Amino acid sequence: MCITGIFMTGGTSRDVFPCAARHGYGRLTGECVSMTPPQGSVDSAVNPAVTYRQVLASRNVPQLLLAASLSRLAHGMLLFVIVLYALAEFDSASVAGMCGFFLTLPGFLISPVAGAVLDRFGALRAVALDTAASGLIIGAIAVFSLADRLAPVVLYVLLALFSLTSPLTDGGIRTLFPQFVPDSAYDRANALDLSTYSVIEVGGPLVAGTLFAALGANPTLITVAAMYGLAGLSLALLRTGTSTGAATAAEATAAGAASGGATADAAGSRPHLLRSAWEGVVYLLRNATLRGLAVSYSLFQVSYGMLVLIVPVAIARWGTEGDASSRWVGVVWAVAGLCGGMGALVAGKFVRAGVERRYLVGATALAAVAIYPLSALGSLVALTVGLAAFGLMEGTVNVSLLSLRQRRTDPGWLGRIMTVSISVNLIGFPIGTAAGGFLVGATSPQNALAVAAVLTVASALCARLFVPKEA
Repeated sequence: MCITGIFMTGGTSRDVFPCAARHGYGRLTGECVSMTPPQGSVDSAVNPAVTYRQVLASRNVPQLLLAASLSRLAHGMLLFVIVLYALAEFDSASVAGMCGFFLTLPGFLISPVAGAVLDRFGALRAVALDTAASGLIIGAIAVFSLADRLAPVVLYVLLALFSLTSPLTDGGIRTLFPQFVPDSAYDRANALDLSTYSVIEVGGPLVAGTLFAALGANPTLITVAAMYGLAGLSLALLRTGTSTGAATAAEATAAGAASGGATADAAGSRPHLLRSAWEGVVYLLRNATLRGLAVSYSLFQVSYGMLVLIVPVAIARWGTEGDASSRWVGVVWAVAGLCGGMGALVAGKFVRAGVERRYLVGATALAAVAIYPLSALGSLVALTVGLAAFGLMEGTVNVSLLSLRQRRTDPGWLGRIMTVSISVNLIGFPIGTAAGGFLVGATSPQNALAVAAVLTVASALCARLFVPKEA
């Protein structure tokens, strides 16, 4: 249930790894676009399944996995680092909340266009652009901070610029993998790719908290910037050409699409990027299930965004301060992420067609109890146990939501709906970070947790009232 999962939740990673929380692109996070084999895939009897070792030995796969892991770890650390930085530097939970707002909102808003951009201009170029821009922007934040010139407004602008390109890597990595492995290896490649998320779910906040406590804010920011730079260098190691039949076919198809695209453009038959994105939004609004899920999950994400700000303030007030507080923040979120993954795995055994809505409503209601009163008892132990319980329930929420959305969406629209849902389903997260920072700063962690619990109850009620029992 770490921030990486959040960015995955709305439409880029949870399709194949529902326990990722939050969620990014990330995003925060956030849902993975599954690498589904083309309809013309060769039957498994002709192309037998390959081993993980063979996939890792495939041309360009190790480099791509390294680039994906580095960029995701950097992204998984960043929100925690920024929140801790704002609390330490400006001594303001409100400023920290606004940092979370600007770090995520622009990317969510632009995400409906991101998928079309990847198709139009190429995934490799898009991912390279994002890693380079991300490293430069985070490095600039560190430089301004070292020069004592980083006012809150400057920080907001830089974080907003960072957010704008984030969707490119989230979807771009998913687009690149199928180009380097045969059809029969898609499942293995998917599993290897997704395994990086399970590690980052737990390791991202833990590494962020530990580095922040040991090195301080600016060295930690420089470390994050360096990770993005290394991710870009890993992409530069990708060799041109491919070594598999599927990859060659994919490149041939891409080349044909590129040449055909020019003709289509000339003929005026290729839809405009904004028009294509708008059509996805209209489809979502007209689909009762997707519309209900968007309302319910947006409220759930407001609550989660509030927790991102409430937790570090609560830890500082209830238990430890300074370096120890930063370490505790990492530990608490690591426990929550681990429980989120476990909750999704358990839910996967019970959630099935026809009962998804019931599990969605029940798990959301129990998540509210985990937030308040369980997390609000005034001790670090209670807070950790409460967030662990919240993570378990969140895993069930995500599995149920994904199953409903996949079963009640026309397959021809699924890809576009995944990208649109990033902005629609997760729009509540940046609102939650801003509101959480204001509330916890103006009142107390207990009061802020109570508000988050009320919003979670509202999320459960919306799922019960607005999501139809049947399609």
